Amino acid sequence: MGNKKTFAVIGLGQFGSAVVEELVGLGMDVIAIDVDEENVKKTSEILETCFVADSTDEKALKDLGVQNVDVAIVAFGSNIESTILTTVILRELGVKQLIVRVDNDYYMNIIKRLGASEVITPQKAAGRSLANRLGSDDYKDFYKLDNRYSIVSIVVNPGFIPQTLTELNSRAEYGVNVVLIMRNGKSFVPGGTDSILPDDTIYVVGTTKDIRSFRSAINGKKKK
Repeated sequence: MGNKKTFAVIGLGQFGSAVVEELVGLGMDVIAIDVDEENVKKTSEILETCFVADSTDEKALKDLGVQNVDVAIVAFGSNIESTILTTVILRELGVKQLIVRVDNDYYMNIIKRLGASEVITPQKAAGRSLANRLGSDDYKDFYKLDNRYSIVSIVVNPGFIPQTLTELNSRAEYGVNVVLIMRNGKSFVPGGTDSILPDDTIYVVGTTKDIRSFRSAINGKKKK
């Protein structure tokens, strides 16, 4: 399995299924769980490891191996009782990163206190954004502009060999534009003679697929 992250997505409504879809597209290992058989049936069209289970039942989660995942996403939203119980169980099972959706801001603080690493109040687009950010450690921010294009900030690998934007030729080679560079806490709009340096945070615009190819290219180049 190498360094590939593993995920559990609990709750397969519109938001949860959007997260699953995007994580599967990113090639991640995912377990998906819902108490509703119909939701599981739909999700099982794109993911084999999809189960009908009650997430407020600790034994059921253990039997599915949820305690072994790197990240668990509780995606119910409106069912606050199930959300709270599931959050507590996942924390007790020792899941490292726990991301919890709540639809009412009133509950955000309590969910945080119960041990959630992150609390989100989402729409479908936020689900896609979250999945893309989690699928890549060097993605910091992910904003979907429309059905095709996104802006993503990428942290450049410390081993990256510096290149000017002209040398990199990202638009012709990868179909993405580098629109902003952040370096030492300052940001600037780069021109062709500006270089991308190790540890820069760069903001790029393109399709999700093109950005992924570009990220692999720049963060795969390390100094010998």
